[in-house]
Amino acid sequence: MIIQEINNNEKIKIKLFGKEKELRVFATGDSKYDENGNYKDYDYKLNDKEIECLNWFVNNVNIEDYNDKILEYCNRKYSMWSDIKITEQDIEDEINIYAIAINVTETWKSKDGFVYPEISFYGSCNCDDEHGICIGFRDKKFLGINSQDWTL
Repeated sequence: MIIQEINNNEKIKIKLFGKEKELRVFATGDSKYDENGNYKDYDYKLNDKEIECLNWFVNNVNIEDYNDKILEYCNRKYSMWSDIKITEQDIEDEINIYAIAINVTETWKSKDGFVYPEISFYGSCNCDDEHGICIGFRDKKFLGINSQDWTL
């Protein structure tokens, strides 16, 4: 699939866990602001860098390749508050990916050195239903898994 243009908050179909699913694509980076620093309308067009990043992501990243990392993250979260331990067979029921977040920005590194994802799967998870899940990538490499606010 090659995406030529897409608006913020538009949906695309991709395969997740072997099934086609519709995901909302939204931007959290610099493009969400106009030249005056104000938020743009809800459905503005994504810029070329964001579309390039999205095309790489949908054509090269398969969520199942990260099942071991997802499993490790969820079990670590569960260990903080319960004795639940999930297996790889539980992952599809454990997480609900409903969006792709694109964070193309000039300030991708915080003052404390914390690196933010450029693009990520974004959704909810049972192990942390308050903060959700973000499976992040930067520079075409897996970056890690954290809560949703990692990319916001």
